[in-house]
Amino acid sequence: ERFCRTMTRNNDEAKDVLSETLLEAYRSFDTLKNDKAFLSFLFTIAVRMYKRRFRKQRFIGEYDENQVQDINDAHDTQEADTYIDLLYDAIDRLPDKQREAIIMFELLDLPLEDIRRVQGGTLSAVKVRLMRARQKLTAMLRSHFDRQTPASAARSQTQNTSLFLSGIRETL
Repeated sequence: ERFCRTMTRNNDEAKDVLSETLLEAYRSFDTLKNDKAFLSFLFTIAVRMYKRRFRKQRFIGEYDENQVQDINDAHDTQEADTYIDLLYDAIDRLPDKQREAIIMFELLDLPLEDIRRVQGGTLSAVKVRLMRARQKLTAMLRSHFDRQTPASAARSQTQNTSLFLSGIRETL
């Protein structure tokens, strides 16, 4: 009991770890080969139970309303929403095989070999589809930016299109 209390530094948690330890020791008592090793047997089980509890608690946190309000949403600006809508519209205009390949590779993060198995053909064909899909997406987004912005801003927007395409995965 003192060992569990020292590990957990909390009486209630120590009692929980101790009861789980005793239950596990009772269940696996027939695996004990040497009676003189009973104390180390209990300590080993207690350490494992404590680590198991600690591992589970690492993923459980306390809910704090103020902290939740401070979290920035990736889609909190109209500009980001507009860019995402533009990208999805451009993806929808791609041919079927290219659209599937770009979605599976860039958004779903599937390996090329898995995409090849789904779409059929060769690995180089998948790579060509991805290359052509990226080129078409870049061209579609550039033409959109060129139409929507004045000439001086269009040049800087066009240069940023490839950065936009590479960064969209993190935004989604």
